[in-house]
This record gives sequence, structure tokens and C-alpha cells, in this order.
Amino acid sequence: MAGPGIADIEAGVIEAVTKISRRPVAPAPEHDLVADLGFDSLEVLELVAELEDRFAITVPEDQIPAARTVAQVTAHVAQLVAGRTPRA
Repeated sequence: MAGPGIADIEAGVIEAVTKISRRPVAPAPEHDLVADLGFDSLEVLELVAELEDRFAITVPEDQIPAARTVAQVTAHVAQLVAGRTPRA
């Protein structure tokens, strides 16, 4: 069975960013989570947890700071989704 496409993943990431933000935001792919959307370190961790639940993936802790923009987060999630093994 095929997983979600990149458009579905991007929509899910944007929905998660909007849900986690403590401010009214309209995220776009080029927005930086910290500089543009005002995320603090706790919100970044909450976003990671939300994305892990939403897409049934595990984000390695050493890779969390690597993705800064919504587009980078989307690409990283897509890579993890493509390479994941189903959770038990």
C-alpha cells in the first residue's frame, strides 16, 4: 500500500504547525519555524511529537535542529515516511 504523497505530507505538516503554534499563523513552505513563525524550542519538540504521531514515524533526536523551514520539515518527514517500517 502506498503512503501519503508529498502534497499530503505538506498539508499535514502545515496543519500540525498551525495546531502547535501559540499564535495565529499562516505557514508557507518558505517560512522558518523560529524566525518567521515564532516557534520556541518547546513548540519545536511539540511539533516533532505531533508529526511522529500523525505520520507514524520516529524523528531521530540528532536530526531535529536540521530542518528549519516548513519545506525542510516536509522533505524530512517525506524521507522518513518513505523509509519507515510499519509500527507494531
